[in-house]
Amino acid sequence: MKDLDRKALLKDLLVGLAVAALVFGLGLSREYGLTRCICDGFFVAAVLQLGVGLIVHARNKGSFDAVGFGLRSVLQTHFPAFANGEKEDIMAYRERKALARKSAAPLILSGSVYLALSLIFLALYYWLP
Repeated sequence: MKDLDRKALLKDLLVGLAVAALVFGLGLSREYGLTRCICDGFFVAAVLQLGVGLIVHARNKGSFDAVGFGLRSVLQTHFPAFANGEKEDIMAYRERKALARKSAAPLILSGSVYLALSLIFLALYYWLP
């Protein structure tokens, strides 16, 4: 992960912590127990971040380029305001989109951290009385 952006990683960790705290608070209001609430909070944060990270990774590999190009072509055909002059082909569209893409590594890494924390608290939940 040579393209790891520390600011993006810190932002993703803080967003995950906010999601975990929200789920933790909801679990405490239902009286589930401290360890289970912590485990649930970390797990929800992990699933959200890993899911979004994997979708971003798929997008970075070009999985959604054909759909985006098709929608853009339809919009340009029916609404001239979306046309930006010269019509580009799919290869030019993919190259232009590839320049603006950001790495999914911070999301996947922060999701993995929260998944590991969730598994630790899950083990504590089952092994501690």
